[in-house]
Amino acid sequence: MRIKLILYILLLLPIFSSAQDDFKKLVKTGDRYFNDEQYEDAAYFYLKADSIKPINADYSFNLAISLINIEDRKLEAIPYFEKSLKSRRNDEQFIRKELGTLYHQIFQFDKAIKHFTKYLNNAGRDDTFIIYCERMLETCNNAKKIFSKRKDYDIKPLPYPLLQHDTKNVFVTVDGQIIFFENKEGDIFKSEIKHGRFQEPTKLIKHEKLVNSNLVNISIDGQILYFSVFQKNNYDLYKSQLIGLTIQKPEEISGDINTKFNEFDLTISADGTIMFFSSDRPGGYGKSDIYVSNRLKNNEWGTPDNAGPEINTPFDERAPFLQASGKYLYFASQGHENIGGFDIFKSDKKDLTWSAPENVVYINTIYDDLSFSQTANGNLVIYSRPKDFEPEVHKLWSVNLSQNIPLTIVKGTIQAGTPLAPVKAKIKVYKQPEGDRMKYIYDPNPITGKYLLIFPPGKDYDMVVQADGFLPQLIHIKVPNQTYFHELFQEIRLYSITVANKKVGEKIEVENVFYDIYQTNLSDSLINKYKPEREKNYDHLLQMVEDIINTTDSIGIENINDIREAPRVSSNNQQESYDHLLSLIEDAISTTDSVSLALLDKQTVENEESSDIYFYSSNQMPHEYLEKMVFKGDTVFTKPRIETNEKDKENFVTKNYDFNYRNLKEDQKRLILRKTIYFDVNEVYIKTQYLYDIEQITDLLYDNPSLGIEIHGYADERGSAEYNKQLSQRRANEVYKKIQSDLIKSNRIIIEGHGEEDTGNADKSLSKSRRVDIIIFKPIIE
Repeated sequence: MRIKLILYILLLLPIFSSAQDDFKKLVKTGDRYFNDEQYEDAAYFYLKADSIKPINADYSFNLAISLINIEDRKLEAIPYFEKSLKSRRNDEQFIRKELGTLYHQIFQFDKAIKHFTKYLNNAGRDDTFIIYCERMLETCNNAKKIFSKRKDYDIKPLPYPLLQHDTKNVFVTVDGQIIFFENKEGDIFKSEIKHGRFQEPTKLIKHEKLVNSNLVNISIDGQILYFSVFQKNNYDLYKSQLIGLTIQKPEEISGDINTKFNEFDLTISADGTIMFFSSDRPGGYGKSDIYVSNRLKNNEWGTPDNAGPEINTPFDERAPFLQASGKYLYFASQGHENIGGFDIFKSDKKDLTWSAPENVVYINTIYDDLSFSQTANGNLVIYSRPKDFEPEVHKLWSVNLSQNIPLTIVKGTIQAGTPLAPVKAKIKVYKQPEGDRMKYIYDPNPITGKYLLIFPPGKDYDMVVQADGFLPQLIHIKVPNQTYFHELFQEIRLYSITVANKKVGEKIEVENVFYDIYQTNLSDSLINKYKPEREKNYDHLLQMVEDIINTTDSIGIENINDIREAPRVSSNNQQESYDHLLSLIEDAISTTDSVSLALLDKQTVENEESSDIYFYSSNQMPHEYLEKMVFKGDTVFTKPRIETNEKDKENFVTKNYDFNYRNLKEDQKRLILRKTIYFDVNEVYIKTQYLYDIEQITDLLYDNPSLGIEIHGYADERGSAEYNKQLSQRRANEVYKKIQSDLIKSNRIIIEGHGEEDTGNADKSLSKSRRVDIIIFKPIIE
């Protein structure tokens, strides 16, 4: 056995010797290429040697240096820098700086922070990389915080056929229907949405003057393309008309915009009066700053001003994008709360200044992010960004922000009568406590009774409903404070209260159902069950809402009622716009799909039901018994406010009616109904014709415990006064017997026989003196 082992070792010795020789040759060749700064060849031979046996710290250091000098292989250097860190003390600072940078690029921010921190702890006063490492340390801490927020957004790559392109930049029209993008070769493509999908991109024909150029923006309708064109050793800004698929000869942006320095990017406001652009001209806060210019009366662009320190930093700022509303400015910056390279930031318009920029967390990577484009309604963002770990490859991405839009749409129905049927009505809504009248409120369709309201959530609103044949209703609505789009389904039902063939009051029932289609778990399973391809957003409905708002603005909310009431004129443009608006409203109301209905019960945030009964007054004018409500610019008289929120109902103080109604003075009673019952001579028997009316009065008292009743008996003047007194009392008692119920408390009933004292019989008719007056009233309690 021992002899066999010795023989086996002897046989292997030439192989080991050969491998050792190969290893030495490989590292020696690697050293030669390394010293000549031929890093790709050096890396090849060092890695070949490392495959035979692990290379030592010195060779590992050389291999790491070679790899970071090869553009697409930098990240492979990490294990070799780590291996050389302990042994090459003289290079420790350099290695830590490089490791911090590389770990940042693979999103291992804690390891990057460790290396940058140790670098700074060991750095001397004159170290030229202190500023860099301090900035990178800040960047890594920013990245840890910002990357954790990405999960809150719906971020997706654009689908095929767009996914196949390696892109530089992309822009979307304000309606979100067309995108333009530029690939790495400088070709420009256009893709339109048809049937809900982006079509195969079409390559545009560029003018020869645009050979050395970059697409930097488009007009709001996509008919003008803007370029930064390289000529005479610098970039200048130009615009070109797009006719068909051909980009026409570019024209230089007029005015005082272009200089002998570089002008890189631009954005122009929706009304065409303001331009933001980037330039590296002297006098800025950093190498490249953002500037703003206003269009002059002669249509030229005026002398630009620096956008100021709120926007610009000592680092570079580029790629401004002014959102269509003019309220939000997006731009790329290497400064501010940055996570690496250029990041996209957002700043809000504050009077004459801009707010502190915020990092747009759903877009930014650790690489250069210079692309941003957004639709007018803010729902869709499309951009080009580098792939993680492959920064040289850029693809098109989108973010759907619909679920983050704080918007409430109320779909309602108003009906009245028995049986219920649509009723003509007018609706006004006021925000509380400010009293501002809400703008996007659309009256019910008199045929269907359906209406639409649009306003922000998280607020209290007073809704005034004026339906034909009913008093003005005041309904208090508290909308849940959601941070994204949600719906309220509302039903209003109005009933007349009729007693003894007289309308004495009315009843209102209000039902509000708020539901949240964005709840997870259950909603996901139901959505998948009913329609797997359906996305959890309301893009179509939100687009309708946007169209409704835009059409309303174009008509003018103050003109809508006038158009509704005016005779139709076929050639009237406003009438056509109004018809279009009505069509949009009907579509929005009817847009509740089967999935939403399936989710309704399970997704309910609040389900509120309220009702109220109100009685008219026969002894007061309407302005005396209705409540006066003063809003900004409007004074209305309505019934008392109806609370629909359960918490507000709990806080509502219920009036106490547990007292003797005999103690009320006449001006403390609101008279609701007077019913007279006539009798034959000397009779107390109630005729059959009155029994149904008395039954209705009994039901009225039973259903409304606050109401009181007075029963006054009378007799004619024939007979003695004493007899007539007794006769009138007996008549009153007979009526009382018909009304009497254990559920009608005695404190609510006043019975009195007046004999022949008849102040209500002006003509002294004997037949009209033989009667009982029934008076229903409600106490007026302050």
